[in-house]
Amino acid sequence: MKTENKLGFWVALLSALFAVIWFVTFNMQDVFQSVPDWKNLQAYAKTFHISRLTYIYPSLLLAITYLIMLAAIHRIVPEEKKIWSLAALAIGIIYAAMASINYNIQAVAVRTSLATNETGGIEMFLPDNNHSIFTALANSYIYMSLSLFLLGFAFKTGKKEKWIRWLLFAQLISAVGQTAYSMFDASDALFIASSMVWVIGAPAAFVLIALWFRKNTYNSNF
Repeated sequence: MKTENKLGFWVALLSALFAVIWFVTFNMQDVFQSVPDWKNLQAYAKTFHISRLTYIYPSLLLAITYLIMLAAIHRIVPEEKKIWSLAALAIGIIYAAMASINYNIQAVAVRTSLATNETGGIEMFLPDNNHSIFTALANSYIYMSLSLFLLGFAFKTGKKEKWIRWLLFAQLISAVGQTAYSMFDASDALFIASSMVWVIGAPAAFVLIALWFRKNTYNSNF
């Protein structure tokens, strides 16, 4: 299990790092570049620069490291807990697939279309359009939050594990909040409040999971 613990330690730390970088860059879009209203597609394309989409790259990396972390956890948890780690991995794959498709569309199709001023039909893929396909696929984080919630059941009740469990269980709030906002038109305040549960809780959980892997490297009694 030494390989799983070492790999798990690094991908858990990287997952925390990518989640933090995503949050920072996502909230600095207008700092990197301010663009006109997306409804004026010609002006939007003329002034748009890929720097505004900086946040898509840590998101693409997070999808990879998160799945590897889940696989490593599944390998080392006790047999009776594997149903939970496997369920978390299964739902995590849905998240990673949706996020990877969404951000690859931005990095390739949207970027090159705007660069060449080919704007026909592109409005349904623009992140600045709150009713776009991008926004729909951003619900990938609902699946990630559900995956994290299920993962909580895979941990025992040691001191560190209790913190991990509660941070992971709290992600259900994020899943419910984003579902209510995107599918049932709940308020912006609910969305922001529930999203902060992921923004703070997920990176914190990843760091604790990394320390859990580190502890397991020197202790074979899981």
